[in-house]
Amino acid sequence: MNSSMEPKQPLSEYQANLEILMQLPLFAGLPFEPLKVLAYLCKRQTFQPEEIIFHEHEVDANAYYILEGQAELIRETDGEAEYTEFGEGEFIGSMSLFCDMKRLFTLRAKTKVTCLTLSRDKFQKIVERFPEITTKIVQAILMRVHEWEERLLREHALACDDCRKRLGVSLV
Repeated sequence: MNSSMEPKQPLSEYQANLEILMQLPLFAGLPFEPLKVLAYLCKRQTFQPEEIIFHEHEVDANAYYILEGQAELIRETDGEAEYTEFGEGEFIGSMSLFCDMKRLFTLRAKTKVTCLTLSRDKFQKIVERFPEITTKIVQAILMRVHEWEERLLREHALACDDCRKRLGVSLV
C-alpha cells in the first residue's frame, strides 16, 4: 500500500504539545532542543464548567493554552463583571512564567475547558539549562508589548483624551 494512502496516525500528546509551542509567539523563535523539553514538561488540565482556573489577586505561577472549551475573564472587584471570553487556541498568563504577579482578573471555565499548562518552575529550569533562549524570549515579549500598544492606539486611544496621555509605554 502506498504510504500516502495510509491513514495518518494521531499525534502523541508530546508531539501535539511541541506543535502548539512552536506556534506561540513567546516560543516560536526558540531552538528545537529547548522546545522539545518544554513540550515534555507541559501538562494537561481539565476544568469543569464554573470551575475557577485562577483567581483575581492571587499569585498563580502557570500559563495556560486552551486546547478546548470556553473560559470567561471576570473581575470580582467590580461585582463580578465579565470582560471577555477565551477559547481554543488562546494562550493566557504567560507573564506569570517570569515572576510572581497577582492576577488582575479571575478566569472561570464557562464550559469544560482543557488546557496545556506550563508552570514557572519548569519554565525557569529550561531557561537555566538553555540560557541562550533568554534574548529570544525578551524579544518576543517586547514585540507583543509593541503590538498591544499599536492595537490600543489604532482601536481606542485616538478617541480617548485620557488614554492618549498615557501612551508611549514601548517608546520610553
